[in-house]
Amino acid sequence: MIELLKVPSLLTVQDSGRRGYRKLGVPVSGFMDDYSARIANHLVGNPGDAPLLEFLLAGPTIRFNASCVFAVAGDVEVKLNGVPVEPWTSHWAKRGDILEVETLRGRLYGYIAFAGGIKCESLLSSCSTYPKAGLGRPLKAGDKLNLGYAVLTGKDGRYLPPELRPDYSSKEKTVRVVLGPNLDHFTEEGIETFLSESYTVTPESDRMGYRLDGKAIEHSERGADIVTEPLLPGTVQVPASGKPIVMMRDAQTTGGYAKIAVVATADLSIVAQSRPGERLGFRAVSVDEARELLIRREKTLMAIKDFLDGKMHAYRIKAGGEELIAFTKVEKE
Repeated sequence: MIELLKVPSLLTVQDSGRRGYRKLGVPVSGFMDDYSARIANHLVGNPGDAPLLEFLLAGPTIRFNASCVFAVAGDVEVKLNGVPVEPWTSHWAKRGDILEVETLRGRLYGYIAFAGGIKCESLLSSCSTYPKAGLGRPLKAGDKLNLGYAVLTGKDGRYLPPELRPDYSSKEKTVRVVLGPNLDHFTEEGIETFLSESYTVTPESDRMGYRLDGKAIEHSERGADIVTEPLLPGTVQVPASGKPIVMMRDAQTTGGYAKIAVVATADLSIVAQSRPGERLGFRAVSVDEARELLIRREKTLMAIKDFLDGKMHAYRIKAGGEELIAFTKVEKE
């Protein structure tokens, strides 16, 4: 069991989210940055979709009431009993140990995974917190959480080198999108504006959607409103103001604003980790390209898991003037 001693910001239990309930009006929810969250789980030997803690900007202080192996994913200072320890590394904590996670540098969401995952009540096939529907609640100081059973041997000491960590350090990021499906609600100039300008993430952004500010996107004579139809995380709506809204993991399941594009799933974590004041630009790709990006990302995640499990070596190489990471299988003797 762990006990939360300090909770300075939004802290929730999340997993990979609810699948199959959108027809009932239930959002997917789950990890805002599923790439970092899944790596955090792999660091402690969990399946990628295991329940863990997601924090916004500032991490909690936690007391361990039993031995445990944990890992923190994020560019952040981490202390165990007052002694700095590395993030992106799995560590052994004993009963009575205190874990302090400070404020993130250069990203918005961080993750704390525990070997065995967080043991919690599954609501509609998921432990993800979605307070608007009463599916869990944000955590607070004094809360105690049970952890799932896990054999801890070999789960500590796993380390992810900096070159394998997701990099969200740029203040102006380019996000790949598939245009549509309501392009007839925009002028050619409006579509060009969307693809050529950059937009600032505003403070009016949350797990439901990121509101962006910048040059207004011009609608056609058909206007900004459509008959309400399904929405997915990553959908870019443009209301009458002309300022786009990127729907995120807690997005409602339907919407009545014209949709100019959908963010490629492989790039949705980039949006999620963008702080208010940072800028996003958009580049159009085809559906096939978006699918290929996702396939490549999933292969990289699997290679990282195998690397952490000791089944792969990772090498930094140069090819065509570009620096890349190559993985090779560990040969058995």
